[in-house]
Amino acid sequence: MARLTATEASRGFSDVLGRVAAGEEIEVTRAGTPVAVIGPPRRQLITAERFRELLASAPRPDDDFAADLRTARRSVAPAGDPWQS
Repeated sequence: MARLTATEASRGFSDVLGRVAAGEEIEVTRAGTPVAVIGPPRRQLITAERFRELLASAPRPDDDFAADLRTARRSVAPAGDPWQS
């Protein structure tokens, strides 16, 4: 893991973000003591059981939902779009 002082990280923050976007983790120190680690966001996955719970607790769409969805799709889909659903 790369190590930068807080001053170095501050002065080159755009570069730090570029390195992090490429997958690198960077430890930031102040007076020689680690104070932070900057890294790519961690993926947050949920279990299949939790996903089923969320679906079961979601409100049911009202009777006009399907019609509203078709209207919205028609308003944004280009004419003749083969992927239009």
